[in-house]
Amino acid sequence: MPPDIPLDLAAALAERYELREVLGRGGMATVYLAYDRKHRRDVALKVLLPGLAAFLGVERFLKEIQVAARLTHPHILALHDSGEAGGFLYYVMPYIEGGSLRQQLAGRRPRGADQALAIAAPVADALSYAHRMGVLHRDIKPENILFSQGHPIVSDFGIAKAISTAGGANLTRTGFPVGTPGYMSPEQAAGLTDLDERTDVYSLAVVIYEMLVGEVPGRWPTEDAVRAGRFLEATATHRTRLSDAAGARVEGALVRGLAIRHDQRTATPAALIDELSGATVPRRRYSGGEVQEIVQRAAELEATAPTAGGAMTIGGVEALAAEVGIARDVVRAAVQSLTPAGAVAPSEPPRSNRWLGGPTTLLFERVVDGEVPDSEWLGMVDEIRRALNNVGQVSQFGRSFSWVATRRGASQRDLEVAVSVRGGHTRIAIRENLASLIGGIYGGIGGGMGGGGIGPIIGIFAGALHATGPAFGVVVPLWLLTSFVTARTFYHYSTRRRMRDLERLADRLAALARELVPAPRVLRRITPDA
Repeated sequence: MPPDIPLDLAAALAERYELREVLGRGGMATVYLAYDRKHRRDVALKVLLPGLAAFLGVERFLKEIQVAARLTHPHILALHDSGEAGGFLYYVMPYIEGGSLRQQLAGRRPRGADQALAIAAPVADALSYAHRMGVLHRDIKPENILFSQGHPIVSDFGIAKAISTAGGANLTRTGFPVGTPGYMSPEQAAGLTDLDERTDVYSLAVVIYEMLVGEVPGRWPTEDAVRAGRFLEATATHRTRLSDAAGARVEGALVRGLAIRHDQRTATPAALIDELSGATVPRRRYSGGEVQEIVQRAAELEATAPTAGGAMTIGGVEALAAEVGIARDVVRAAVQSLTPAGAVAPSEPPRSNRWLGGPTTLLFERVVDGEVPDSEWLGMVDEIRRALNNVGQVSQFGRSFSWVATRRGASQRDLEVAVSVRGGHTRIAIRENLASLIGGIYGGIGGGMGGGGIGPIIGIFAGALHATGPAFGVVVPLWLLTSFVTARTFYHYSTRRRMRDLERLADRLAALARELVPAPRVLRRITPDA
């Protein structure tokens, strides 16, 4: 018996399995190479760590793991058996001799885009099948992508779900991670339980990124950092290396697959693969900062074939924007990109909705001469947090970052601050969607006055004033109109206040950016003595 195999475990399983060697150890289980005496074959037998097994309980875990046992797909590693023996919880899978993607990545140069896609596509197909069956993987990483006859096989399907469901809400207090830091989606790392397909999309995008670049993006290395909303910047060279390795199309697809905000992330694994391969053109909402970067990219492209006057043509910008579905915004963005450095970007005044009494969206932009260094971005993030009294969530990719307000308690603001550094300028865009404010004011006042308040009014007119039927035909519409006017007035002044606050924030960030831009170096020419 090998010395690293516990004697009590070997004895408990001896009737059915012969443990031969340890294949690996993880945060939740130890995996052994074992011989299946009944079927006379080698298998991979995983045993949950004793502390975790005691916390979960036998019946709950075995009940949940049956979901994974029902998955049948050519790129999903089958579940042969599961059970309890001598207090040990275990499950059994086929033994795959081809090794894992982690072993392939170790010590090798990053892969090309075609090679990475050849591995990722079958994995995405396996994920899509499982999602249709109602099962999320929750722990996609190179260690769980194995190779059989050169074909990728996804292992441990549904195991993380079985453990998290059996463990309940208190599982994280045990110290056992459900998922792997660096590969978990932000919402999973933050401890949210209402997950969907996009949590696996994020993990798959990280794996693809690692195959192309040689390391993970590294923005969310720990669960504590995610919960605190701490700003963690990615390595500044990642964007350049990714662009050089894979090109703009793959880079753009991974940016969307790695979106921190759940609602901005690529919806399904199949859609991610389609975007990576160029089979589809994505259509989604773009932030002000992203629009600016697309316009800037158009200007760079046209620099290779300039017009007679050397100016950027709006037609060229529109053609590029049409490819990503934001043609409505690019004319304004193109004009802003030509704003003299250091000036206030000429954004359109917020359009006031005549019925609501104010705008539905706020946008303030500033352009500062010079590039704020990456090392100073944390100072800008802290200024945003102090001004808005909201920790928020920060994401970075390349030479831009965005801060998104955290929705908690009564604060449901859909607010984003995007900062982009490019072409010798620092662009600041603050955008807020006021849909939640509209619902709060009109729903609250309309429900209170127009709904709940109309009952007492009718009672007063009918009882104290002895009003007759025709009077109600005047009183009720008049009261509803009063409710509407009250809500409209309240919304008008609320939006005016928010406009002033956000404009002041834009000015403060612009002033701070000017302070953070490094002073230009002055070179003195030294004239040698004659």
